Amino acid sequence: MAGVKSDNSLSRYALRMRKISTTKTRSSWRHQYTEALAAARNVVMEQATLLRKKFGRHLVNYYFEEIMQRSRICKGTRKANKWNTFVKKQVELHNAALPAGEKRHKACELMSEIRTRWQELDEDQRTIETQDVIEILTEHREMKELATHNTMVHAFNDAQRTLEKIDRELTALHSRTGVEFILLGVRGDTEHWNQPHVFHTARAAEFFDCCFKTSIGTLAFRFEGYCIAGVQGLAKTHLDEVLDLKKKLSELILQKLQAAAAPAHAQRMYYTNFDTNITAKYRIVLEKWPLSKFCCPGDISSRNELRVLYHAWHTNTTCFRHLSDGEFEDWENGRFDDRMAEMLRDDENINSAPPTQLPSPPSTETPTMSTSDLSEMQSRKWPADDLNGVFSVSGEAMPVQKRARKERSDKGKKRGPRKRNSASTSIPSSDPSATLT
Repeated sequence: MAGVKSDNSLSRYALRMRKISTTKTRSSWRHQYTEALAAARNVVMEQATLLRKKFGRHLVNYYFEEIMQRSRICKGTRKANKWNTFVKKQVELHNAALPAGEKRHKACELMSEIRTRWQELDEDQRTIETQDVIEILTEHREMKELATHNTMVHAFNDAQRTLEKIDRELTALHSRTGVEFILLGVRGDTEHWNQPHVFHTARAAEFFDCCFKTSIGTLAFRFEGYCIAGVQGLAKTHLDEVLDLKKKLSELILQKLQAAAAPAHAQRMYYTNFDTNITAKYRIVLEKWPLSKFCCPGDISSRNELRVLYHAWHTNTTCFRHLSDGEFEDWENGRFDDRMAEMLRDDENINSAPPTQLPSPPSTETPTMSTSDLSEMQSRKWPADDLNGVFSVSGEAMPVQKRARKERSDKGKKRGPRKRNSASTSIPSSDPSATLT
C-alpha cells in the first residue's frame, strides 16, 4: 500500500509540474500574440493616418474601418469559368421569357434543368455558348472590384447581424438557465448609422422601472448622448445652451462685420442707431434678418430664435453688404432730406403760436426752408424706411432702435417775445453832438 501511495504522489507531482510548464508556455505565447496583434493594428492605423493626410475628407477612424472592411469583403478571386457563365445565361433567358409581373426564378431553383442541358453539350458547344457571356461577366467583376464601397453601410450591416446573433444566443441561454440579461448597444459618433439597440429580459425591465423610475429605452438614448457628446453634452442645461449660443452669435456677427468693413477696422457691432454707427461709417447694410425684431443676441431669450439666427448667419443667408459709391451717395442724400424734414416738423410744432413782432435792428435775414421747399429738393432714391440699413428676409426695411435724444426744456410751450438788453438794442445816433456833454 505504501508503494501505491508513493506512485500516486509522484504521478500527481509530475502532472502538476506539466500543468505549470504548459501554463507558462501558453502564457508566453498569448503575450507574444497580443503584442503582435497590437503591432499589426498600429501599422493599419498608421496607414489610415496617411490616408487622412492625403485625402482629408473623413476622420482617421473612418479610413481604419475602410481598411478592415475591405479585408473582410474580398479574401480571394476566381476566374469566371464556363459553368458559371452558362448558369447565368440560362437564368437570364428563363426569366426573360416569363410574363411581366411574375416572380423571377433564382439559379438554385433551376439548377436541375440547367445541369441536364449542360451535360448534353460537348466541349466545343459549351465554348460557343459561353464565349460572349464570359467577357461580360469578367467586365462586371472588374467594375465591382473597382467600385467605391460604402464603409458606413458595411459597418451598419455588420453591427446589425452581430447584435441579432447575440440576441438569439442570450434568449436561448435565458431559456436554458433562467439568467436575466440587459444589453445596450449604441454608436460612438455621429458618422455611424446604428440606432440604440436594447435587449433585456422581463425581470430586468421591471427592475429599472421600479428602482430607477425610468425605462431601459430612455437609458439607452442617454447612453448614446454620453458616448457622442461626453459629460458636457449630457449635463448641458437649457440656460448653458442659450448662453453658449449668444456668445457664438456675437462672435460670428462681429467677424462678418469686420470682413465686410475691411480694410476699415470695426471694433464692435452696434444694434442701436445702426444707421449712424455702421452704415454711415462703413457703408454697410444688413440684409435678410430672420427675426421679427432687430436687436442684440443678448436681448433674445428664446433658444429656437437663437438657433434660427445662428443658422442664418452660419449659412450666409443673413449677411452684410457693402454699398457702392452711387448707392451710398443716394443713401446720404435721403438721410439728409429726412433729417431736414424732421427739423421742420419740430419747428412747426414749437412755433404753433406766432410771437409778437418787435422792432429789430436792421440785419441780414437767413432764409428758412419750408416743407414745400423741401419737397422740391433732389428726389430721394432711398425710401424713408430703408434709411435704417437693416432689411428682413422679404426685403422690407426693419425698424432700428434709436437712442432717445434729450428733450428741450421748452418742449410744448409757446414761445413769447425774446427779451433784449437795452445796451444791445439801442441804436447809436448819427448826430455827433449828441455824444458831447
